[in-house]
Amino acid sequence: MTSREKLGPSTDVHLLYQEAVQSPEVDVRLIDRHYKKLAGKPARLFREDFCGTAALSCAWIELGADRKAIAVDLHAPTLAWGKKNNLAKLSIEQRTRIDLVRSDVRKISRPRVDIVCALNFSYCVFKQRRDMLDYVKNARRSLNPGGMLFMDMWGGSESQTEHRDRTRRRGFIYIWEQRSFDPISFHADCRIHFEFPDGRLRRNAFTYDWRLWTLPELRDIFEEAGLKDIHVLWETSDKNGRGTGVYRRMERTSAEESWVACLVGRA
Repeated sequence: MTSREKLGPSTDVHLLYQEAVQSPEVDVRLIDRHYKKLAGKPARLFREDFCGTAALSCAWIELGADRKAIAVDLHAPTLAWGKKNNLAKLSIEQRTRIDLVRSDVRKISRPRVDIVCALNFSYCVFKQRRDMLDYVKNARRSLNPGGMLFMDMWGGSESQTEHRDRTRRRGFIYIWEQRSFDPISFHADCRIHFEFPDGRLRRNAFTYDWRLWTLPELRDIFEEAGLKDIHVLWETSDKNGRGTGVYRRMERTSAEESWVACLVGRA
């Protein structure tokens, strides 16, 4: 869903974000394959929580004429941007199969769906265990029998330090800054900046006041919420320690400075 227009200092921040951070076509194919492998049948109805611009939902719709999606977010302006810029690129028929819903993700549980996903770590806005448990319980109520909840995670020793990562993208440099991290509360102040070849900088294009949740914490919450077959899809790394984009189901692994994984539970 990313536009192939030339990106520069005047480009809308949502386009820059999608180019820098998201790979919706890759993500939905991973989720689709994993669901089919475990359920023995393809998923049809997909819900994207904390959807932002609904790029993932649009990619899901494009998988086939039998796919439907519900994209949920609380921020009306971002939903409106997604409708104008992402849904507008779908065909008229495809747009009939996607619903944008402005709601707290803890308050929508119908219709029941095959898949609920919460990607890009946005659930980290929940800082208290009771709030996270409420969310996962509601996601569990939202699933058809055998349906699955997917939540991506990040961690490693680097995630608990102040640091900046610079990644070159098409026409700009994406900067991820972890400005602060409190080891007592695990609260983190994170920022996204965009730097351009002419030296201009879009500082604090996105800011996040998050709690960094650990895998054991979320696995316990999944179990308490009533999910089953709880497991981890771990992104493998190359010899330089960079993520390969390939995920494997893992029960144990070695420590890394930085890692990304996906936690899955079944209804």
